[in-house]
Amino acid sequence: MVATEAADMAGPVRRALEANPETTQIVACGGDGTVAACAAALDGRDIPIAIIPTGTTNVLAHELGLPTHAERAARLLATELRRVPFRTWSVNGRSMLLQLGIGFDGQLIWRTPRRVKRALGFVGVMLSALRTGVSFDYPPLSVRGIGEDGRERSATATSVLVANAKRWAGPQLAVPTADPADDLMDVLLLNYRNFPQLAHFWIAVLFPNAPHLRLSYVEHVRMRTLDVTSLGRPVEAHIDGEPDLMTPLHVEALGRVTLLGR
Repeated sequence: MVATEAADMAGPVRRALEANPETTQIVACGGDGTVAACAAALDGRDIPIAIIPTGTTNVLAHELGLPTHAERAARLLATELRRVPFRTWSVNGRSMLLQLGIGFDGQLIWRTPRRVKRALGFVGVMLSALRTGVSFDYPPLSVRGIGEDGRERSATATSVLVANAKRWAGPQLAVPTADPADDLMDVLLLNYRNFPQLAHFWIAVLFPNAPHLRLSYVEHVRMRTLDVTSLGRPVEAHIDGEPDLMTPLHVEALGRVTLLGR
């Protein structure tokens, strides 16, 4: 089966699996959201997902060592590809494969029309980021959960990035220590308070050796569970690039899927 859009993909994938459980193969042709929707539809079945990336940033393609050119990626389907395990996470009952952005990153995805991403690609997202950054109100967030050591911890932030992989919004290594196969989510607690700090962080993400993680208003923690609530207005969030959620948010381990990489 070939999936072409993120929206409403779970239903068709499940129907295909029910009709042909022994022979169905999944090739997700689209962006990261499409792959995530296909992964959610597997419901625990051990069926690997192949990817033909046609999205805006194609983070998963970079993570898996695949070409971001769709035709070259399609040619690889006839070759031997390695199986890459991914832990999935439940966010308010929704399956997360790759990332959860709360605050600025969430608001950016909410305010960037899909037609702009399709027409202008990464340039369109950057233009939208400038507009969103200038008007961003730095909402206070309360963050609680179980840390890597099994202890409860709490913090505050104005934005939160939850990563299940090393990359975010492109090929750059935004969270170099993240391991998609382990039982921990890598969480960046961002306490930027003004546009210069916000811009400094996102520009630093583009550079090697992760200089953004050394900024004074950035804390990197690894968590087993996570609860994010707003101390003011409800705050926008995106899950795997889809603008579907707002605070409060609860994140916990869900299941596992297998993606095909090089």
